Amino acid sequence: MAETKRVANISLENILERLRTGPRKSALSRAISIDGPAGSGKTTLANRISENYEGGQVLTIHMDDLYNGWEDALTAQLTRTLVNQILSPAAQGKPLGFRKYDWLSKSFGDLISHPFPKLLILEGVGSGQKATRAFTDELIWIDIDSEVGLQRVLRRDGDYLETEMRIWQIREQEHFKSENTRDCATIRVDGNFFI
Repeated sequence: MAETKRVANISLENILERLRTGPRKSALSRAISIDGPAGSGKTTLANRISENYEGGQVLTIHMDDLYNGWEDALTAQLTRTLVNQILSPAAQGKPLGFRKYDWLSKSFGDLISHPFPKLLILEGVGSGQKATRAFTDELIWIDIDSEVGLQRVLRRDGDYLETEMRIWQIREQEHFKSENTRDCATIRVDGNFFI
């Protein structure tokens, strides 16, 4: 079972050490979630972990690839995909697969299959929900002020998304509250300084 000690203001080196030496839920692979508000730096942290992890093959799955558009993103469909198609097979050392959502055509593509990795990183809003915690060794939460996160997203993706993002921020906050994501994190990171 994952260590329940909460760690704030942790360095990348500390996170990598915990992944190398910490307890794991599966003898075959390690799985982590990186969750937090939009614009907090989840993808950046996932990339840094992936680039520096020395334990073998790393696979990062972005929640944006699993959402069924804006309105049907944080629903039971996401949970089923995460548990049945990704986490459960990976924990058993089996190949995992999912259909990637195409935001332009607003539909899911063909099944993408992956061999089970040594480190599976689930990155994005919804990755740290209750159902995933039975499979993940660490839940990393990145704190960020909502307005700072919004401005990061708009700089990255374009101002045309502002209305959708403001609605999304309400949805993600409701999701985080109902899933108690922040309080269940085993590692907390300040997105203002870490990223």
